[in-house]
Amino acid sequence: MYREKASYFDDQVGSPWASDPYGPSEVAKLDRLFKQTGDLKGLWLLEPGCGTGRLTEILAEKVGESGRMVALDISARMVELARKRVSGKKNVEVHQQTIEDFPLKERSFDLVLCHQVFPHLEDKAKALAKMERALNPGGQLIIFHFISFKEINNRHRKAGTAVENDLMPGAEEMGKLLSDAGFKIRLWEDDDRGYFLHITK
Repeated sequence: MYREKASYFDDQVGSPWASDPYGPSEVAKLDRLFKQTGDLKGLWLLEPGCGTGRLTEILAEKVGESGRMVALDISARMVELARKRVSGKKNVEVHQQTIEDFPLKERSFDLVLCHQVFPHLEDKAKALAKMERALNPGGQLIIFHFISFKEINNRHRKAGTAVENDLMPGAEEMGKLLSDAGFKIRLWEDDDRGYFLHITK
């Protein structure tokens, strides 16, 4: 299935949602993210599903030269663009790989950031377990989208493509997935600013 999804996202690489600079409404939604994360300077960040690197570029600036970023995506064309965006930064590496299969050193990251990617993960339980092991004690996981739970699932169902079955789990299922992986929910919001989950170990 990832092969089909990779092809789908390759075709989407030029879409405004994938490659355009963030607009005012999106920047406002990012404010919620950075209020929750606090200062990122010097931290090690993992970003599964980085797309064309729109957020990766911002995060790399925020972690600074003393921090480190590892970004992953399944789309070759999106990875190519992401690498171009951060080509001048020595604190970022971008890989074409799934989170489930990427070799991660245990207890090496301070924050894992899943932006608009979680529904697309094929094995969510395995992915969460990998993220938990990769996080330092006290590390954080944030799962967030610019649209609500209902909108996420409606858009994917209507896509009629490789992503039509990529749905955000309901509250009960998501709670169990997180608990089984060893996570605790710190904040869970679903409103007109989007879907936002802040999770700790």
